[in-house]
Amino acid sequence: MNTEKTNDNLQIIKDDEIDLIALIKTIWNGRKIIYYSVGIAIFIGLIIAFTSPAKYQASCTLIPSEEKKGSMGNLGALAGMAGINLGAMMGSTSGIPAEIYPHVVNSYPFKKEMVHQKFHLSEHTEPISLYQYVLSDTIESFGSKVIKYTIRLPWTIKDAVSGSDEDHIEAPDYGVLSLSEDELRTMAFIEEVIVIGVDKKTGLIHVSAEIGEPVLAAQVVKKAVELLQDYIIKYKTKQAREHLEFVKVQFTEKKNAYELAQSDFYNYKDKHRNVVSERVNVEFQRLSDEYDIASTVFKGLSQQLEQAKIAVNEQTPAFTILEPVKVPIDKSAPKRKVIFIVSVLLGGCIGLGLIFGRLFLINVKKNF
Repeated sequence: MNTEKTNDNLQIIKDDEIDLIALIKTIWNGRKIIYYSVGIAIFIGLIIAFTSPAKYQASCTLIPSEEKKGSMGNLGALAGMAGINLGAMMGSTSGIPAEIYPHVVNSYPFKKEMVHQKFHLSEHTEPISLYQYVLSDTIESFGSKVIKYTIRLPWTIKDAVSGSDEDHIEAPDYGVLSLSEDELRTMAFIEEVIVIGVDKKTGLIHVSAEIGEPVLAAQVVKKAVELLQDYIIKYKTKQAREHLEFVKVQFTEKKNAYELAQSDFYNYKDKHRNVVSERVNVEFQRLSDEYDIASTVFKGLSQQLEQAKIAVNEQTPAFTILEPVKVPIDKSAPKRKVIFIVSVLLGGCIGLGLIFGRLFLINVKKNF
């Protein structure tokens, strides 16, 4: 008893200085508390390590292309002499910053499209979407079930009776992005699972996904990379594609006008080949002028159409897959070694906290 009293009365701080010997003795005397706390922490950590679901991580590394300025060469110079600005047609930007890629992946349109993509799973004979996968994997908690069948029992019965009719009711189209609660839940799953990182030094883009099924993880990464490429291509070529569509419409219209003017001119020429008359000459000249104008416009639009096609191809970014996606073999989680080390450190910190907390309470009691 005297020993315990002596140990409890050890003064760690004397004259605003820490007595290391007293500190070490205090910790040594309370080593059993540290042992117990570390043991309990390890036990809890082992439960977490062996009961947590296994996860597999698949990844892919790609190199985004950089736009080549002035790649039109002599064609651009000739187009400039003809009064056609290919630079404006192709855009003046030098490329999309790599920092934008994560924002694309985390955007609602991207996640909504990703949610409804279908994948092959070993447990299903037919491909299912991530939307179906997440909802089928949702397990209702015990507390939710108790509330559902006690406090909310009238609403539960109402939903069960009218649920079949409500399934066929479509939400009205308000002209804006509308998301259901299930879609939001699935998008949260997408945001948690898919991770995209950008190496600022090298410009490499890493896309990874961590899911409980290795094949599904690889499929998700592959589809995410494909959708990312499509979004970037659409963004980069938007102006050039709009110009191409405009030129196509004008080309089709002027082609019909050119063929009609050509037909009228040569038909009139054949019918009045041996006829000499001022009226015939005037009509012949009029049809000839219309044909020349239509021919000039048609040939000009033909050149612009080819140039617009070249502009779209030049503007379309190309991606190089540096490290293709593979089906993971080793588990990425739970990391049992890390959990064990963290449990030991956490248990030790808690034990030390209990020891110094007990000393603090003893000192408080003495002062009062």
